[in-house]
Amino acid sequence: MNSLDVIERNAFMSAALPLLQLITHITGLKTSFVTAIDWQQQQQMVIVAQNSGSPLVETDSQTSWSESMCNLMINQQLTATSQVKLLFPDSRGAAAGMESFVVLPIKVADETIGTLCGASEEKIELTEHHIASLGFIADALSLQLKLLIDTRKAEAKVDSLRDQIENLAALANTDPLTGLLNRRAFQHRYEFAIKLSKRTKQPLSIMMIDIDGFKQFNDEFGHETGDAIIKIVGEGLQYIARSTDIPCRVGGDEFLLAALNTDSEGLKLLAERLKDFVKQRSSQLQRPCSLSVGIACSRQGAPEELIRFADEALYMSKASGRDAISIYQPD
Repeated sequence: MNSLDVIERNAFMSAALPLLQLITHITGLKTSFVTAIDWQQQQQMVIVAQNSGSPLVETDSQTSWSESMCNLMINQQLTATSQVKLLFPDSRGAAAGMESFVVLPIKVADETIGTLCGASEEKIELTEHHIASLGFIADALSLQLKLLIDTRKAEAKVDSLRDQIENLAALANTDPLTGLLNRRAFQHRYEFAIKLSKRTKQPLSIMMIDIDGFKQFNDEFGHETGDAIIKIVGEGLQYIARSTDIPCRVGGDEFLLAALNTDSEGLKLLAERLKDFVKQRSSQLQRPCSLSVGIACSRQGAPEELIRFADEALYMSKASGRDAISIYQPD
């Protein structure tokens, strides 16, 4: 990739235009421009041009490097000439009416990435003083390019580090098998949900889920099948969960789902959908599995106690023969 591909082009143009105008002031050349060279494609493109007369050079115009006036001049070891039509009669410069032309390399880290050029239809003899002045301008453009390239690289590095931090945060908060929140991340969001429920007077409900006979599945069919079942339950929770719900894998075969602005009956409907999803998806395994679910709502007790209440309701589901949904009822 050409180094110029990574710069902020507009920023470079803003910095380069005053310097190109200075070239006209110093030398009398009516046209000055900066090009980028793509060595892989052997193409040269004008990235910024200043025209105060003829010949007109357009920004974004391209030419093959082999036909470039810059290449012709460099091959002849020329920096400047006032005899373009004589020396290069078949060139694009001569066809454009150029008589005078000057070219200096623009380098970043010793790599030539472009050129600084000036042209005119008039014969203008440039002195060593002119060439030295243009060399300073080329150096200034090189420094500007290096600054912009370094800035972009630094920004890319920051973006990469930010992505790594976000990925690490996701790993720290996510159960790797299901993609659900882990218990620690759930607890953080659940505490916020409790505060919101109290402030808005909205009901907050908890669903606690347990896979029936999970240990037997593992013992009979192996951990691979056990993991497949856990993944199915995780997919089911993601399938039924609304944008404000908080699904979580607590660990092992235990799961939680917290729902704001939802009472026990509303959460029971979600639980039934989850059970149907899991039963259908697990039918593809050696044996379909079922779920026991316990539900508790803040209307039946303090929000801080909902997980304990849901656990008691889950115990009721298991005691009744499993594959059931029980709602906590205070004594």
